[in-house]
Amino acid sequence: MPEIPPVADAATAAPTWSVVIPVHDCAGYLARALPEVLAQLGERDDAEVLVLDDASTDDPGGVVERLGRGRVRYLPNPGHLGAIGTFNRGVTLARGRLVHLLHGDDLVLPGFYAAFEAALADETVVAAVCRARDVDADDRPTHTTRSYRRGTGVWTDALASLVLSNRVRTPGIVVRRSAYEEVGGYRTDLPHAADWEMWTRLAAHGPVVFVDEVLACYRRHAGSDTSARVRTGANVRERVTAVGVVLSHVPERRRRPLGRRALLYAAVFASRTALQQARAGHVRTAARQLREALRCLRLVPGGGVPTAPATPSPDPVPTPG
Repeated sequence: MPEIPPVADAATAAPTWSVVIPVHDCAGYLARALPEVLAQLGERDDAEVLVLDDASTDDPGGVVERLGRGRVRYLPNPGHLGAIGTFNRGVTLARGRLVHLLHGDDLVLPGFYAAFEAALADETVVAAVCRARDVDADDRPTHTTRSYRRGTGVWTDALASLVLSNRVRTPGIVVRRSAYEEVGGYRTDLPHAADWEMWTRLAAHGPVVFVDEVLACYRRHAGSDTSARVRTGANVRERVTAVGVVLSHVPERRRRPLGRRALLYAAVFASRTALQQARAGHVRTAARQLREALRCLRLVPGGGVPTAPATPSPDPVPTPG
């Protein structure tokens, strides 16, 4: 995975917050996201907001100019880097002690940054995670993630829980920049599971706090990459591959039992998706999800899939600019 270098001007006092907003053809959604971010952080002199444009064909720069109040930096990528390349560039450019990656089509809810700043007050905590609400293209709620502990505090079984499934919605996690420097950036060989692998890597590295509040919204819409992969069943196949990767972050004696549970969970996940698709009238998609569920079940008795190396060859980090 790529290295994340320390902030170049470390001698200068770092801001508390870096909100990094990757965008690709979602200028309309960006216009919904920016006002709440700025309402919470816009008057603070210890926060920066960066919009990284990954070769959009719409006009996110215009949205920043219109709504950014002079507090938002618009930074086009040097070419099309893709989601993971943009994540790594954003973390590298971020100067804040706390880094929030907020996809341009997602949202934060009131109180997000205050709650996370409190959750990360202990310098030993590497990251904090909150509950999130799934919303559709028109901001209508479709699902709310559950609590993984009662009340806000250290998520003691975070690693085991995250190995079973990606429990984190990306807008609902904040990572200490120094933790990124220590564990490295997002793996570019996992284009659809790099976030999941990162969360398990962080949980293996240090304490994670669970914020038992719904403070972020994760958008699911027909044009998203996730929706396209559901239609082909690729979402489940990639999930199986990811299980082999995240298992590398747990002690070897725990890998086989956790692998069985993770694959069983993947089969349940695919079956639930099939039911949802069938109810929506998407019969072919439902059939593909059921087929992938059966494939997962066939893998369960053996205890999972071969574990991938925890540390692949380093990838270059795009030059900040």
